[in-house]
Amino acid sequence: MQAPTRAATGGGGLDVPSIIEQAGVFIYVAIALLGVWGLYNTILLYRTLAKKGIRESEAEALIGRVKELLGRGDVKGAVEACQDPAHWHTALAQMMAMTLRNRSKGLAKVKQLLVMDFHTEVVSGLENRVASLATAARLGPLLGLLGTVMAMIAAFARMGSGGKPDPTALAQSISLGLWTTAAGLLIANPLMMFGNDAQARLRRLRDRTERQLSDFLEIFEQSDPRSRAASARAAATR
Repeated sequence: MQAPTRAATGGGGLDVPSIIEQAGVFIYVAIALLGVWGLYNTILLYRTLAKKGIRESEAEALIGRVKELLGRGDVKGAVEACQDPAHWHTALAQMMAMTLRNRSKGLAKVKQLLVMDFHTEVVSGLENRVASLATAARLGPLLGLLGTVMAMIAAFARMGSGGKPDPTALAQSISLGLWTTAAGLLIANPLMMFGNDAQARLRRLRDRTERQLSDFLEIFEQSDPRSRAASARAAATR
């Protein structure tokens, strides 16, 4: 009976089951840290989505104000209207201000910059947060499964050690492992729901902002002297 005992304990007095059970604590810590990281990303994501969005009535009022100022030739005033503290944090106001500041580059270049800035400065950052939530939701059950497997290894190692197994100790070891899986699932399920909801909100934000920017670009094109001149030449040619 001595040989199996040495095998279970590592042959040199090393109690492998106890080491595995102690390592289970680190699994719990990892799952807890993963939950905190997921919660942090969730809060930041929802705060950013709320800041970047703008109500339709407010968007119409802002675009109407900018149209009025551009009609008077007051480009600086239009930029200041976009930079108003009430609107500056929104994606629409930021993109409109960028467009007005670069109006000397021509309509085609401004449209290119607008698309690039919108997707790199607004959409990309939010998509990265959504990806972080998805990663946390996938890692939670995997860490829990790892803890369960480690606990089962420790339990079967005690059973095969050659001595009389203690049912209470075995039950505690298996229970500890199952709780890690439960903890991983408890973290993963809410994060998965938040991630799906945030992704839907991001799609709505992107579609709504693109439509609002399309309305603004029509006004911008009408106020651009070069665009008006090109339209006049095209009409004269016809």
